[in-house]
Amino acid sequence: MRNSFTRLVLGRGEGGKLICAVPHFRSAEWLTFTRLSLGGYSLKVHPDGNDKLGPIQRVNGTRPQLKVGEVCTQFGLHKIKNPVFRRFEWVIPRRLARSSAPYYNGEDADEAINETSIEFLQNHGIKNIISLNSVELSPRQRGWLRAAKISYSHVRAVECTAVTQEQFDEIWKAYNEAGATVVYCGYGDGRTGMAISAIQLFQGRALDDNDFRANGVQCSSQLAALNALSDKING
Repeated sequence: MRNSFTRLVLGRGEGGKLICAVPHFRSAEWLTFTRLSLGGYSLKVHPDGNDKLGPIQRVNGTRPQLKVGEVCTQFGLHKIKNPVFRRFEWVIPRRLARSSAPYYNGEDADEAINETSIEFLQNHGIKNIISLNSVELSPRQRGWLRAAKISYSHVRAVECTAVTQEQFDEIWKAYNEAGATVVYCGYGDGRTGMAISAIQLFQGRALDDNDFRANGVQCSSQLAALNALSDKING
């Protein structure tokens, strides 16, 4: 696997770490690509020849790199037909939906509310937004939502981090007291999956780590927070 920007390949670097910073192919690695249902891929590797999957993590710096880490990054967001709310899907038909942030193109700050995104929400009967984006909508954009009779709750969460137990309560209150709801963060996977899982726990569903991962949760801190919420709800 070669980085098109640096022309370096994925392999063993200093200390045996797997990084995309090797000039020539060395030892072979097992790579597993998983196609996500509504666009993009997750990529994992079998490090050191064992059977345990390790997620591939993107590293920002002077040159783009990849390495094995605790965070599983999605690659190749598809340019699907509808660029407004990519990866939109119903979790509970006409009641709870999830998606990427409107106009998401790789960064949380891409999020935007305008006439087109409001029309999309209205066409799908959405009356409520719960955003776990790290960036809150501007007062002007929140005003446009109010004028369209769409409520908006912002529960700030940084990518690959867990929210607090108090924020879980905020998510449930924002969902339970509203109509048809869409939950999003940036890409619409980890943080969104955490919120979806929390809502399901509050609804009385018995979930474990496999269920959380099926919802898109990948970070160990998010799994730990959801297990703590489950213990709290179940007394």
